[in-house]
Amino acid sequence: MKKGLFSKFKDYNYILDKVLEEKRFSEDAKNLLLNMIYKIENSYKDYAQIKGIFETKTDFIDGIIDNVSKYCKYLFLVDPKKEEVKMLKEQNVLALTNEKEKRIYAYPTELAILYGVIEIKPKYFYIARNYYYLKEQLQALLVEGTILNDTEVIRNFNGWSWNLAEDANINHVANMIYQAIRILIDEDFLREWEQNTSSKIDYIYEMRKELLEYYGKECSREFYIAMARLVVASSLKKNRKKVKEEYDKVAFAYNSMKNKTEYIYRVSEEKKKITVEIEAKDKLLNDSKGLIQEFNKRNSNLPDDMKIFNVSALVDILQSERQKCIKRIKELNELVKPLNYSQLKNELAEKLSILSVVTENNDIRKYSIDFQEAALKCFYENLNKISNKEEIIDIIYKMRYYRKIRVTENEKIEDITVLYDYVKKILKTLVTIACKERTFNIFCKDIEFNYQIIEKALNTSIADYEDIDISLKIDGEMLQIYVYDNEILDRQVEIKYPLTDKDLSIKQGKRIPMYVM
Repeated sequence: MKKGLFSKFKDYNYILDKVLEEKRFSEDAKNLLLNMIYKIENSYKDYAQIKGIFETKTDFIDGIIDNVSKYCKYLFLVDPKKEEVKMLKEQNVLALTNEKEKRIYAYPTELAILYGVIEIKPKYFYIARNYYYLKEQLQALLVEGTILNDTEVIRNFNGWSWNLAEDANINHVANMIYQAIRILIDEDFLREWEQNTSSKIDYIYEMRKELLEYYGKECSREFYIAMARLVVASSLKKNRKKVKEEYDKVAFAYNSMKNKTEYIYRVSEEKKKITVEIEAKDKLLNDSKGLIQEFNKRNSNLPDDMKIFNVSALVDILQSERQKCIKRIKELNELVKPLNYSQLKNELAEKLSILSVVTENNDIRKYSIDFQEAALKCFYENLNKISNKEEIIDIIYKMRYYRKIRVTENEKIEDITVLYDYVKKILKTLVTIACKERTFNIFCKDIEFNYQIIEKALNTSIADYEDIDISLKIDGEMLQIYVYDNEILDRQVEIKYPLTDKDLSIKQGKRIPMYVM
């Protein structure tokens, strides 16, 4: 977000107080808003560090206060013990908002109010018409993903620790899609998409172009199709009949193009029929008696409120119909051009692949795993483009965060074998590069065990890698690994270790920084 109205100030209590002077909120609501800002201030550093976010705390809080100032006229706290709480429970939300009336109903918690304040700001996520089969559902998922992304600052962070337990009861599909796009492309892209009111930019096309540039043709295409399949699959509970009808139409169109000779023949036959229709209209437009007969014929089949006013109006209708025929002939001419034929066939094949989820007997977990596998392939594909230490650390931070994203309520990415295999490949490559580039210290001369030692330190909730120290101790056939957050022992784990003290690169019992200072 750009520098906002309040960005020059540092005392956010004072800033928010000035805004709240103009609001008729209850004292409890005002106090919760102030507490909310206080919590964000305390948590933002860890939140930004762990997620790899470059937006400053000042800009983030400016945005929150700006939302309260511009979009929140009413803020009502809902008593959990009273009847009115039903409206929140029925929709399973922390807050209900009305953008038009600038009204928020929320549980009396800082998180619920932050949810409402984030949600009430208009979000557009324009999607072009040609993606009609996933437009509505994808827009809804991106809006929810935005809210989940921004509320995580106090949902999962409390100023002292990163609390992943709080992420269980959320829309996992929305969060997965938003976070994957945010990390694979960047958050600025999503912010622009969210706030751009113009319909001139095809953001899905732009997204695919960015993915193609960074991750190559195969990975970018696989990611998009896996995302689209997940979006459509998540809508089947409500829209199965509609999706099946569209699938049948696309399947018919695709099958009709399989035999190019037959396809061209059908196009030619349609062109002949349209040409005959144009000739008939031309003849009618030059025949005054024929026009009167056509006028009477058409009106005889129309209800009174739909009747054609006069013959001149009929002439306008016929000319419009003639133009549509000419336009269709031009379209047909384009369709039989070799390049266009191939492109249309590929587009139909892709759309068929996406919509085919309606014919498959899979649960949403299957499509979620497929999507995450495609995202992780993109991560892995991009490793050979790393050019400096900053990029190494940035990707390691992002992968540490990404592996903790939930696929289901009870499973994170790292809990699912097929996904964790990718995580291990990515981290092992990154750690090896980091050690070669002297970004991380080397703890063992054996590459595999060196990775295992550092991986244990990476898999903690310690926000800043510069605060991590590692100490080692051989105990029989086991290697004890002690991971410190500054002076505090954060975790102690052990791994099987068939090597000897000579294979270690550090003295046993000595604390060594993981990060080369």
